[in-house]
Amino acid sequence: MRRIQYIHQLDKWPELHYDRNRVAGLLEKINFLQGQLHGRMEGYSPELRKLAIINALSTEIVSSCAIEDIFFDYAEVESAVARSLKIRLPDMVASGGMARGAAEATVLGITHHDKKLNADTLFHWHAALYPGVASFDTGSLRNTGLEIKDKSGVKVRFAAPSPAALQNEMKKWIHWLNQEQSESILIKSAVAQFWLLTLHPFADGNGPISRIISLMLITASENGLPRYYAPSANIVKEREAYFQILENCQKGSLDITPWIQWYLGIIEKSILDIKITQNNVMGKQKLEDKMSSLGLTTRQKTLLRKMAAREKAQFTSNDWAETAGYSADTALREIRALLNLRILQKMPKGGRSTRYRLSV
Repeated sequence: MRRIQYIHQLDKWPELHYDRNRVAGLLEKINFLQGQLHGRMEGYSPELRKLAIINALSTEIVSSCAIEDIFFDYAEVESAVARSLKIRLPDMVASGGMARGAAEATVLGITHHDKKLNADTLFHWHAALYPGVASFDTGSLRNTGLEIKDKSGVKVRFAAPSPAALQNEMKKWIHWLNQEQSESILIKSAVAQFWLLTLHPFADGNGPISRIISLMLITASENGLPRYYAPSANIVKEREAYFQILENCQKGSLDITPWIQWYLGIIEKSILDIKITQNNVMGKQKLEDKMSSLGLTTRQKTLLRKMAAREKAQFTSNDWAETAGYSADTALREIRALLNLRILQKMPKGGRSTRYRLSV
């Protein structure tokens, strides 16, 4: 008798299933929240909506890669996303290497929501994720075995199917993905991500690719409407729980209800968190409008954007000088000028240094 450790070794694989009654309420709530969100966004200007889309996609890409311990500069990714969407942002920065590749692959994915997927397209997205990488083959199926281990590097959390089985397994997955189904597309996105992660078809990058597929289907679930939220931002907050639920379901039966419940819960949290993103986007737009009305110099605008992007809202003249790269005296003169224009505000005295904040 053969020893079965993982669900892809079960006789009825890949007949994944779930308990509809246990997810029905959550699905209904998410559908309501999606409609509510898009209705609310319709009240914003086209410019604000574009910024919200770029913000959500940039956050999604940075977070999705952080799950895999790949860390990008947000400004680089934001600029790369804007270029991929053919949108011009103020103060864009150069974007190269994997930051650009991740942005391009993600935008390609979400714009593919109303098309059939084939292996060549999927391989193209994978290759786009890793421009110039020579340490492993990109844009092709792996040709070696693959194990996922815990942080210690000793315990095996999961072993993927053998490379000899991959071509046939991927044909099954792509055929299923392209079929019209009676199930909710959100359920389909959960199953598609889990199934692809089970196969782990690439030598690396399976996580980001699986989440691009998920985004593609979430976009389809909203009839191609712009997406304003970033599920991976919540996954990275619950990273260990994410890996644990995947491990548990890989070693169980073909009933993946717990995974689908967890996945839908992440989407719900992401939509509920969108108010924070909306406030950030509106704050950026208010700052741009005020700077334009005051006729500030390019240098002043750049510095104000950098100070607005800081994690801490308040700053000192030394912070300003360090960010600008010039003397404390020059920084103080510039701050005083901006105080007179009422785009900066002096905070009540507290501590050894005077602090300031933006007044928008």
